[in-house]
Amino acid sequence: MRTAVIDMKICIASETNGGLEDMVSSVFGRCSAFTVVEVDGTEIKNVYVITNPGAQASGGAGIQAAQTVINEGCNAVISSSIGPNSGEVFRMGGVRMYAAPGMRIGDAVQKLIRGELPEINPQGGMGAGRGMGGGRGMGGGRGMGRGRGRGMGRGGW
Repeated sequence: MRTAVIDMKICIASETNGGLEDMVSSVFGRCSAFTVVEVDGTEIKNVYVITNPGAQASGGAGIQAAQTVINEGCNAVISSSIGPNSGEVFRMGGVRMYAAPGMRIGDAVQKLIRGELPEINPQGGMGAGRGMGGGRGMGGGRGMGRGRGRGMGRGGW
């Protein structure tokens, strides 16, 4: 079987204190910690935990958390879901995103190594994004529809 991961540094959004026994967090930007796993081929070489500065941020938590992951040198991230703002930061930083809801971190890493985790599309797939039009409605800022281009776009007027 061909492996999907060779020489990779993976950041996993951690539910509590981090580590391979912790669970993958249901949120990315406000998770309590990140577990960072360095993988060489199919072998885990190093595991360490860093705090998430976005966990206590009053605003912009996802962007701040995503920038921390990029600054750490990670080229992949695993979470249950990733919001559109942090997804865009990852996309621009060349970080691949994977979904592993309700899973132990160690199991999620092994599934990624085997190529079994679904990749998150920051443009609207697997929990990122907000549907067609990125949640901007059908008005597209042109005053069409009831929402006058402000995101409602339900027709009418």
